[in-house]
Amino acid sequence: MESKSGFGEPTNRVSSISLQGTDRPARRTQWIDSAKGLGILLIVFGHVYSTVTPSALNVYIYAFHVPLFFFISGLTLRPARGPLYGVVKNKFLALIVPYFWYAFLGYAFYLAGFLLAQRQGLHVPQFDYGLWRPLAGIFFGTIGEGRIINGPVWFLMGLFWTFVLGYMINTYIRGSLRQWISILFLTGCGLMMATRLTLPFSGVAALCSLIFFHAGYRFQTVGLMHAIGQSTRWWLLAALAVLSLFSQTNGFVALGEGSVGHPLWFLVFAFIGTFMVVLFVTVADRWCGWMAFVGRYSLSIMLIHMLIIKSVKVVLSGVLGTSIEVIDNDVGLGLIVFGFSAVGIVLAVLVMERYLPFTLGKGVQIRAKAVTHER
Repeated sequence: MESKSGFGEPTNRVSSISLQGTDRPARRTQWIDSAKGLGILLIVFGHVYSTVTPSALNVYIYAFHVPLFFFISGLTLRPARGPLYGVVKNKFLALIVPYFWYAFLGYAFYLAGFLLAQRQGLHVPQFDYGLWRPLAGIFFGTIGEGRIINGPVWFLMGLFWTFVLGYMINTYIRGSLRQWISILFLTGCGLMMATRLTLPFSGVAALCSLIFFHAGYRFQTVGLMHAIGQSTRWWLLAALAVLSLFSQTNGFVALGEGSVGHPLWFLVFAFIGTFMVVLFVTVADRWCGWMAFVGRYSLSIMLIHMLIIKSVKVVLSGVLGTSIEVIDNDVGLGLIVFGFSAVGIVLAVLVMERYLPFTLGKGVQIRAKAVTHER
């Protein structure tokens, strides 16, 4: 997925990766694609099981998998690359257009289920929010309390604002120290508001994630990876893997809803997990080709996977005559859901990429750039 639409097409230069939506890159960098691939697999797997009563594995995954994508997005930040209006416009087309397409698709799924349940006289707790709140929640742009049915799309909204802030700080504030002070101040504000205040447009999550985005940008610009030898990477990876196990002490993190546990421990374990993934995909690069392939389509997977997982659970619930809550908390049934969902995701991504690229923000960006060049 090219950065126009989101999670895609990294390069060896500071260009567009992940959910950035900027220029078409000249060449791919496999370890970045692999990091995205591993990250999106963790996100999909994490959404198979219950987050109401999260397992220890879910606590572990959620500690870093979303910060990882903010970090990856920062790798390709290009400050002062053009007028602010044009940069923000391109980012809007890359992130907010897909957000609305797939947020409304989620609502359509919800509406169909709601009407079917009413017709059959069934009471389904998931539909207790009614019809208005989930619809209005799309425009509010922050997940939680029934506001966005296709929950993962909040990330696009959050990343849009994180990018805008990160771009402005690195373009208009001179000096690395002043930039870091600004980043830490805004991230601190976000962490203080977490669990206390809900901002529209995923504002709290965007502020909390700014430090990961900026760290990704600095990681790439200083060439930190080149300074670490291969043998040192293995030892460092082992150390981080051990330390990451202690993320259980901070409890379950739901960044989109502003639930981060202890702010300091959240940052520590999010960075530990992020760098652990980065080190893993670099030391195991030769075996990660398949993972890199998955990473190229991480935007499409992010947008559609939750709807497919929910659909598989509904069907399985009907076939087995059991509740979705039971499926959410059963390891074996969860693996069945994961397997069928994987097949559904592959088919859906093929359709999205081939026949519906405009829903990924691709077509509209190409037209917008063509107009810009003509001018």
